[in-house]
Amino acid sequence: MSTDKPQSILISGCSGDFGFLAARALAKRGHLVIAGIREPDDRGAPNAAILRALKSQGQAVYPIELDVDHSESIEGALKYALKLANGRIDCVISAAAYCVFGPIEACPPEQFLQMLNTNVVGALRLFRAVLPQMRAQGFGRLIQLNSGLGRAVLPFTGIYGASAWALESMAESLALEVAPFNIEMAILEPAGYRAGGFPRKAVIDEDRLQPYESQLVALSEQMRASDDDPYASQERAPLEEVADAVLQAVEAEHVSLRTLIGEDAETLVALRQQLSADQYDLEIRKRAGLTDS
Repeated sequence: MSTDKPQSILISGCSGDFGFLAARALAKRGHLVIAGIREPDDRGAPNAAILRALKSQGQAVYPIELDVDHSESIEGALKYALKLANGRIDCVISAAAYCVFGPIEACPPEQFLQMLNTNVVGALRLFRAVLPQMRAQGFGRLIQLNSGLGRAVLPFTGIYGASAWALESMAESLALEVAPFNIEMAILEPAGYRAGGFPRKAVIDEDRLQPYESQLVALSEQMRASDDDPYASQERAPLEEVADAVLQAVEAEHVSLRTLIGEDAETLVALRQQLSADQYDLEIRKRAGLTDS
């Protein structure tokens, strides 16, 4: 894929930190960026305002409403992007997602399905919309923002992790299927961040949450007491390192299928690969401060 000229890029999830910071970095680099925001006049208004200010300063960034829960919204954003880019889309970045954390038992099926509809089916809708265009133009690059939790598990992350593992499978299979059309796929897997990242929600069944309170308290105390936090020990690591990884994935002549971002993600996945299932279980229980009740 040529990297010697500005590229036209459509990115979803710019109401969240990862998508927003990536859009801003790409625009500052001189690329044409169509930045999709779910509610640009409501919850996404602060990010939309910053991106509009960059546009007023001469950068080619165009915040637009894009809700991956709805195919019509994606089609409208794609049509707008093609008009701006003279009928060419070089790269599509899927960054629309949110995390649901807490005990799996305390997550009602309806809450789980709603998250999957955004995180997984939303990515499917986005890729389905753009692939005919990329196939017709004879090239393209897809980038999926995912998580290290798509390759290793931690307690109380299983609901979100299910979507991350599903995205890993879908994206890797898609990479194989579209390669004959000169379309590449990159999966970026950030670590956890205490401040920022994908938007977060808690499980909502309070009655089912109660039996796990002692474990959650123990985990919270362990996280406060130790730098060895298996969830997000990167207090000093800037979120911008994710934007830097996106820049590299966009501009590289050829891209790796998977890229872990951050020391925590690398450590967690290495543990999963190096230890047996039983050893990994014991190690994570120890790091999380969890014991049998």
